[in-house]
Amino acid sequence: MNISELIVTQAPDGILFVSDSGTIVLANEALCTLSGYQRHELLGKSVELFLPTDLHRLHVENRQRYALDPQRRPMGTMGNLTLLRKDGAWVPIDIALSRLDAEGHVGTIAFVRDTSETKQSERQLQHQATHDALTGLTNRWLLGEYLRQAIAHAERAGRRIALLLLDLDGFKSVNDTFGHAVGDKLLVDVAGRLTAQVRASDVVARIGGDEFVILLREVEQLSDAVAVADKLVAALSLPRIVDGITVQTGCSLGIAMYPVDAQEPDTLMRCADLAMYHAKAQGRGRSIVFMPGMSDLTGAAGRT
Repeated sequence: MNISELIVTQAPDGILFVSDSGTIVLANEALCTLSGYQRHELLGKSVELFLPTDLHRLHVENRQRYALDPQRRPMGTMGNLTLLRKDGAWVPIDIALSRLDAEGHVGTIAFVRDTSETKQSERQLQHQATHDALTGLTNRWLLGEYLRQAIAHAERAGRRIALLLLDLDGFKSVNDTFGHAVGDKLLVDVAGRLTAQVRASDVVARIGGDEFVILLREVEQLSDAVAVADKLVAALSLPRIVDGITVQTGCSLGIAMYPVDAQEPDTLMRCADLAMYHAKAQGRGRSIVFMPGMSDLTGAAGRT
C-alpha cells in the first residue's frame, strides 16, 4: 500500500470517488463506517443509494450539472445534508466536492463528514440560550419572541390572549431557612405544577428568581384566564415535600389581556406585573385582573 492509499484509508472523513455515470469507484473505511455498508456492497453501485428514491432524479441532475461546470465546493457551502444509512437511519453530514480528471480517471471526489456531534452541540447551545437552566422552562428572551408572535397572530385572527405573571409568596423564607438547594428544588417543583395546569399550546416561562409567566395563546374571554389563574394559585398553595422537608408557599398572580389592556408586549407584561403587585398588597395567595388606573405598588408590596 503506497502513501496515497494509506492517507485515504486512514482519513477521518469519508471519501468517495464517483464516476460521471454515478457509479461508486472508491469508498474508504470512514465512509463505510458512516454509511453502515461494507466496501464490497458499495463498489459498482449507484451513489444514489445514499438518498431516498424520490430524490434520485434530482441528484442525478445535480451530478450531471456539476460534471459540466465543476467548481470547488468546500465544507459548509451546501446547506443541511443527510445521508441514508444501510439500516435506514439518517445521518447529518457535510460534503466537499472536487473534480478529478487525470491518468484516465474522470469523476468527482466527495469528502463526507459526520456532523452529528456538531448538530447536537448546536441544539444544546440553542436550548441553553432560550431556556432556563434550572427548570428547563422557556426563558425571558424566548417568552418575548413567543409573545410577539402570539400578539401578531391574535391581531390577524381577531382573537384574545392572556398573560399571567406570578411571584411566589414565602419563597425568600424557604431559601433563608432551608438553603438555596431546597429553594432550587422548590422552583423545579413549581415549574412542573404550572406546566401540568395549562395546555400544551400555552407557554410557561421562568423570567427570573421566583417569578414565572404563563402565556395563554388563545382565550375566548377573561373568565377563561381567571379560571386558569385560580387553578395555578390552588396548585401552588398545596404543601409539598422537598428533601424530606414539608414546604408550603403560595403565589400572587396578575392577569393582563390582549388587546383590552395593551397591544404591545412590554406594556402587556407591565400590566400583568402591576396586577400581581396588587394581588400581593391585597393579602397574597390570589389572582388579580389588571384594571386601568392601577398604581405602582412595587415599593409597597415587595416580593418575599
